Amino acid sequence: MTVPLIVLTNGRPECVTKAISSVGKHLLGVGDGLIVDDSGDDVYRAWLTEQYAAPVIPVGDGPCGYWRAMQKVWDVARGLDTDKFVFWEEDFVLTADVDLDDLASVLDSHPYLTQIALLRQPWFANEHAHGGLIGALQAQGQVFTECTDGTHWWIEHRACFTGNPCLVPRSTFARDWPEGDWSESRFGKGLFADGRARGAYWGRLTDPPRVEHIGHHRVGSNY
Repeated sequence: MTVPLIVLTNGRPECVTKAISSVGKHLLGVGDGLIVDDSGDDVYRAWLTEQYAAPVIPVGDGPCGYWRAMQKVWDVARGLDTDKFVFWEEDFVLTADVDLDDLASVLDSHPYLTQIALLRQPWFANEHAHGGLIGALQAQGQVFTECTDGTHWWIEHRACFTGNPCLVPRSTFARDWPEGDWSESRFGKGLFADGRARGAYWGRLTDPPRVEHIGHHRVGSNY
């Protein structure tokens, strides 16, 4: 089985090159890729088309901002003949091998999961202060629970939906992405209105991050 990949880019060739290279090196079971571009830059789009054997789909004629870009990602995913896809923003590098068959088997057997994300390194000051992303959320009162089926490990929570690299089931991208600011947060709140829903990070609480955030300067808008 292979799982399609959708990469979201805002026009940073130095980032997207590293991201896609790392996916090719470390992500097992990944299938055909598509690139959703919100740079609004025709020259950049031509470069993407020349560089990668993947369709390049513009969000609009110019930069449209995060929530519109995510609506485009969702529209593209819905048009694919798949029950799940890998979402990857251009400024994340995969640093360890990950087998999508493993993640997919957990999603298939636990349909209440809204995604399985890959943990990144601490980025914000509160994350550094609490030893990582999960530690910072725990300090805010969020609960994270290690789970296993005897073969795989994952960490369930109801803290958020994250746009960090993740495997997303159709039950999640069948829901409309909201308009306006803080759309990621509001999308997650909508998902967790179902009291059974849980998000997940892959692995155990003691595992090191599997992806590295490399985007030191935010270039998008309307987050």
